[in-house]
Amino acid sequence: MKQKFIQCDDERCELIADDFFSNAYGKTNQSRFNNVIADVVYVYPDAILIGAISAAKYIRHPVEPRITYDVDILLSESDFDAFLSDEMPVSIQEKLETYFADSDSAMHSMKHRQTGIYVDFLSVQSKAIKKKIIRYILNNRKQTTNILKVGDAHIEIVKPEILIALKLHRYNKNPNTEKGLSDRLDIIKILKTLCANCITFEISEIQERLTKAEFKRYNQIAANVECEMTCEK
Repeated sequence: MKQKFIQCDDERCELIADDFFSNAYGKTNQSRFNNVIADVVYVYPDAILIGAISAAKYIRHPVEPRITYDVDILLSESDFDAFLSDEMPVSIQEKLETYFADSDSAMHSMKHRQTGIYVDFLSVQSKAIKKKIIRYILNNRKQTTNILKVGDAHIEIVKPEILIALKLHRYNKNPNTEKGLSDRLDIIKILKTLCANCITFEISEIQERLTKAEFKRYNQIAANVECEMTCEK
């Protein structure tokens, strides 16, 4: 039986053997993204990793993640409000300005000084994501996140089923756009990896976060994902 890259104890699950982008990007770029995540955690210990990079963490060889150029970070409502109003505690502001610079992006983002990678900060107020799911994540952290170790730092990363629900929502809204098709591709790659590694997940968590039309889309995508592994029980 294959070694699972998600290991669980009685309380939480942790992602191990972080090898995302090892072939698509190379080790140097892998380290660049990990450096960004580690610095985010230094500034915001309660941050949650979502978006394309979190998808990449669940997509493992021989499946390859799609290329992305930024990091999506979910903040608590209080941290996000303080970030927008520029009224954060001095200690946080000093750390933020040490590792990040103002960006030229229209999004609520910062530019990582060391790597030049953009970090988009998100919360319940953000327009591009489903508020109901985001609020559910923030109010149920242990239930909706796993732990990802990046060097000496740890960050909460949204569970694959919750991530799929977020991506399904955006894909269903704009199925023929570049972003919508990218979300669909992420879902396919995550499902293929989970299946190939015999990792179970809660389909009910996906269904409960989606409308009937969105979940119908999920079933259509899942039906097209072939599982070639025979899992040992």
